[in-house]
Formats: sequence, C-alpha cells, structure tokens
Amino acid sequence: MALETGDLVPSFSVPQDNGRPYVPQPGRWRVLFFFPKTATTHCQLQARRYAALQPQLEALGADVVGINGDPRRDQVQFRGLCELNYPLLDDSRHDLSRQFGVLEEPWPGETVRRPRRDTFLVSPDGVIVQHWREVDPGRDAETVLEALRTLVA
Repeated sequence: MALETGDLVPSFSVPQDNGRPYVPQPGRWRVLFFFPKTATTHCQLQARRYAALQPQLEALGADVVGINGDPRRDQVQFRGLCELNYPLLDDSRHDLSRQFGVLEEPWPGETVRRPRRDTFLVSPDGVIVQHWREVDPGRDAETVLEALRTLVA
C-alpha cells in the first residue's frame, strides 16, 4: 500500500548518485521530489528551480532530495549539468517509487518504468504533511517553499 499524507515514512536505505547511502538529517523537514528522467528539459528545469531555492528552503529547516530511477552515471551527469548541491537518490530498483505509490507504466516505446513527477513534504518527525501529484516542474519548488513558509510560521 502506498504512503499517503499523514503516514510516517519508514526508514529506508538507498544509495545516492555518489554511491554513499542517504541518511536524512534528524529534526529537519524533507522535500522528496520524484522525477521521471534525467535527460529531459522538464526534469532539468525542476531540479534547477530546487537548486535556486535551496538556500531559502534550508533557512526554513528543509533539505531537498531528488529521487529518480535512471542509472547512476546518468544521475551524475544530470548533477553536473544542473549544478546541484543536494542528494539525488538512486531508485533504479524502484523501491521508493513503489513505496510512495508513484511508479508508472513504461512510456511509449520504452520498457523501463519511471516515477511520476510527484513531491512529498515530510515533517521533522517523519510524517508526510503534503503530497503534490503530477506537479508543474517550473512551479514545484516555489509551491513547496510557500507551503513550508506557512507551516513553520
């Protein structure tokens, strides 16, 4: 059963694009954004908007985490292209995509399943407080920042 708003996110062990395990910082908000493919302009736009707003999100106590199922070498290239300074999680086994209920069927002409473009805001105590479905990649980061400002005010 997929995680929903109000659910506690269980601990998980997934490698980052640098090969090291991801360990969330205790006591901080987490923005978990799933994106389907590193080699698309929409995904690059979304990732860059998060990078641009990362200082404001961090000032509110939130860490940004991108989640994607592409091979790690593609994620490393994506990181450099988009100049990212936050974790990208390697979900090539689709464990997180399944757990969060965002795994889609293969795109036309492909055999690989990809996550839907969804974003989750997780509270410092590990509870999903907001879930945005099929987000606009150009507005996603701003939408999350606005919601976070309201929640911490």
